[in-house]
Amino acid sequence: MTAPADRDADSTPAASDDDERVPWARLSACAGVYTAPTALVVAPALADVRVLAATGWAPGALTLASGLMFVASAPGAVVGSSAADRLGRRPVAFWTTLGCGICIAVGAAAPRQGALLYVAMRVIGGAVSGGTAPTAFSWAMELTPHKARTRATTAMNVLWVLGPLLIAAWHVATRSASWRVEALGLAAFPLVAAAVARVSVPESPEFLAARAAPPPQRESEVYGIVGHLDPDVAAADAVAPTEPVEAPLRSPLARLWHEHRRPLVPLILSWACVSASYYGLAYSAGALSKRVVLNFVLLNLADVPGYFAAGYLTKLAGTEPVMVLFSCLAGVSLVLVALKAPAGVGIFGKFCTAGMFQQIYAMTTERFPAEVRATAFGVCRVAAMLATFFAPPLARNSAQLSLRALLPSVPKPVSAL
Repeated sequence: MTAPADRDADSTPAASDDDERVPWARLSACAGVYTAPTALVVAPALADVRVLAATGWAPGALTLASGLMFVASAPGAVVGSSAADRLGRRPVAFWTTLGCGICIAVGAAAPRQGALLYVAMRVIGGAVSGGTAPTAFSWAMELTPHKARTRATTAMNVLWVLGPLLIAAWHVATRSASWRVEALGLAAFPLVAAAVARVSVPESPEFLAARAAPPPQRESEVYGIVGHLDPDVAAADAVAPTEPVEAPLRSPLARLWHEHRRPLVPLILSWACVSASYYGLAYSAGALSKRVVLNFVLLNLADVPGYFAAGYLTKLAGTEPVMVLFSCLAGVSLVLVALKAPAGVGIFGKFCTAGMFQQIYAMTTERFPAEVRATAFGVCRVAAMLATFFAPPLARNSAQLSLRALLPSVPKPVSAL
């Protein structure tokens, strides 16, 4: 009987390194899983006002729910992505996305006095879905030939924007309905995405190849003074030659740290800087429209040109030079925003930070082998989450916390930097 893993391997055509075709159907299914957690993470920006108006719950309850969900998603990212490197992208992506949808659906059924249940489902959903995005992105890249991965990265990031746009469209479509109807529709998003990916996307061929590789061998140990053989040991070896001893298997997280620390540490710092810049500029850019939903849509659409520009320039100059270019432009934008530049400067900076995200995803894909790639994404996303947490307060209090407040003699441009 053929094992399930073998069936997955047989159903996945081997892609040549010279192949430049993007597997659009599979990539789209992975993108659905990749963006599905936005139904839990992004939707509260629009939906919570309706929930509070209908239930009479204390606003602090939903604020607490969002904060705890954010905290829970950090260990969820590490645990889920490590599981993807052990068990496979396909099962982890399916079950975490399914769990996200179930948590949203159960929260939608919370009674009027069930604020605690609603909060608990949001927190559990954050923990369960924390590893979904690292797993889905790794899955999509490993299904794509190497020469097509720049386009695939651009496509995944652009398709991610569809998540918030669908959430906004559903919010408008259900504006005259109960908040529970809106929540159940949001739950359907990850549930459908999980089912589509499960049916249409095979396991990652790179993961299967890494799992099929022979385990690492440990060198035979030598005892005593170098150059001198113990006659008893030599005689025993002559009678019964020793077999190579297998090295103990490390967890993906331990292996990532011990074997790939050199690229990991700079990337952790880079993810934190990119995320802090992105959300700091998003906060500082202000409103593009007085209408909440339209402003929500416009701020998300502003990222799309950045993804396309970064993808195009990468084909011409490579990943690192484009990353440096967009980082410098984003840094200048941050300085100008701190100096009270017009809102358009903040939007341009957000365009640049979107390009930085495009590059940091590509760099993380390139730097790590399949057996630790999802874990690397998970660890880096935790760094990005922590930076995201601190970005809005820093942007909001920049005037009070700036160096200028502490050292009045410092020139204003230096203080802004």
